[in-house]
Amino acid sequence: MEADVRSENERIKHLEFIQATIARLGNNVFLIRGWSVTATGVLLAVSVQVDQWRIATLALLIGLGFWALDGFYLRRERMFRRLYDDAALHRPPRVPLFSMDTRPYLSSIPWTGALFSDSVMMVHLPVLTVDVAVACVLAF
Repeated sequence: MEADVRSENERIKHLEFIQATIARLGNNVFLIRGWSVTATGVLLAVSVQVDQWRIATLALLIGLGFWALDGFYLRRERMFRRLYDDAALHRPPRVPLFSMDTRPYLSSIPWTGALFSDSVMMVHLPVLTVDVAVACVLAF
């Protein structure tokens, strides 16, 4: 009986660890999106001020980098959500106690799926579109 209680407490602690990781990854995604809009916005403002299309192109490259980083973190978050589901919803759990290994989910959660998800595209597509438009206007 005491072993069952200890095992259940360890299982709950494991789920809390996974949940904390998911929260950190979600916070990272939020920060990346904020930095993407801020950095590209500043560079676009500077490029228009000094009439340099090269700076707008730099903003585009930085925006693409943030887009890729956003997709990476979103994919990691989805893998940890899948790990959480397998640890919480199945009896016995499909994952070993205190395992944080997300490699089994690599093939089931493609990077391109996260990269082109609605939540990522709603932020980065407008930013990249404005970057391209400003670079084109300044170049011609």
